[in-house]
Amino acid sequence: MSEEHKMTKQDKLALGITLAAIFGGVFLLGFIGLVVNLFG
Repeated sequence: MSEEHKMTKQDKLALGITLAAIFGGVFLLGFIGLVVNLFG
């Protein structure tokens, strides 16, 4: 590993968007499944 492992602002933004997209997608699928089970 090199010492040049500083994250730029763009890297942090991309990582944040990726994590938010994954978390949001999983949450949305789980929520839809719950609604379908309760009211389906």
